[in-house]
Amino acid sequence: MDTQPIDKKRILYIGGFELPDKNAAAQRVIGIAKSLRDSGYKVRFVNALKEYSGEPHNTEYFGFSTFEYKREGDKDYLFGARKAISILIDEKPSVVIAYNYPAVALNRIRKYCQSNRIKCVADVTEWPKPVGGSIIYRTIKELDTAYRMRYVQKHVDSVIAISRYLYDYYKPYVSTVLIPPTVDITEEKWNVPVEKKRDVTTFVYAGSPSVLKEKLDVIVETVSECSNMESVVFNVVGVTEEQFIRMYSWNKELPKGIVFWGRIPHQDVIRIVKEADWSIILRENNIVVKAGFPTKLVESISCGTPVIANVFSNITDYINESNGILVEDTSKIDLALLKSLGQKRKIDNELFDYHRYQDDIKSLVE
Repeated sequence: MDTQPIDKKRILYIGGFELPDKNAAAQRVIGIAKSLRDSGYKVRFVNALKEYSGEPHNTEYFGFSTFEYKREGDKDYLFGARKAISILIDEKPSVVIAYNYPAVALNRIRKYCQSNRIKCVADVTEWPKPVGGSIIYRTIKELDTAYRMRYVQKHVDSVIAISRYLYDYYKPYVSTVLIPPTVDITEEKWNVPVEKKRDVTTFVYAGSPSVLKEKLDVIVETVSECSNMESVVFNVVGVTEEQFIRMYSWNKELPKGIVFWGRIPHQDVIRIVKEADWSIILRENNIVVKAGFPTKLVESISCGTPVIANVFSNITDYINESNGILVEDTSKIDLALLKSLGQKRKIDNELFDYHRYQDDIKSLVE
């Protein structure tokens, strides 16, 4: 057993995040880290990146000390934890939070923490299903998911669940809190004024679509069936036209009101969402969707833009007549008529501000 003293206010947040704001994982962990910092904790990120070149180095994001390095190969990352444990030995934290960490590696970290009086917390935001790769790779990932979700994460000290589905799943086994994706509403990007166009109705989808989750093709069909395409614009952010056609095997002409932006800087995403009259989110009803929660919904509400969505995950805990419309089939809605409804809504853009969840996070680590 390592007998050196631990730092009771030091937390290591480990995983692979595209900091500062390049993906949903980065935004998720920054929100939770800010809650912990405001509660008096010192949070340090340990960021194992798959796409990384150069030597391991220390840097800083939003005032958080961060150690970044190239992730080990898939075999070492999935089954080994030597790098993470060596950092734990050096840093002496009182708490380690592991973000969607591979099962075998997480179990080794859990056992080390148990032997050294370190609290091990799992930040759980998904029930993943492997897509692509060889049969062997997909089989390994399936086994990893089953072991992680059904055993390892039930034996850590605490779980931070992103959705009610995951909260209900882990609550009988381990101390669990429900924390959706959060933002810092005081950041300038959420408060930059924009001017909405009044001569057109603008809709937006902003995210990283996959055929397992997003019904982006259904949304495009809906827009294409609008009776007056001259007055409708649909901005698709996060995927190019070529990627959309390939992903959804689209074989029809795309309507002229659709603009594909591909991947763009997060600040530009926020601007486009703020300028829109409505954000549209349609998802499949499967375990991947039930277990997750859409960051794009959080961003839309934080921008003051109402949401059109079908019922999935636990979005009904947050979406009501003041900030959105829940539908069964968007193809039955005349999108051009929704603009005036959107203008009349008074949206609480602080609904997902991290300050609202600070006490829950604090109680979990303490």
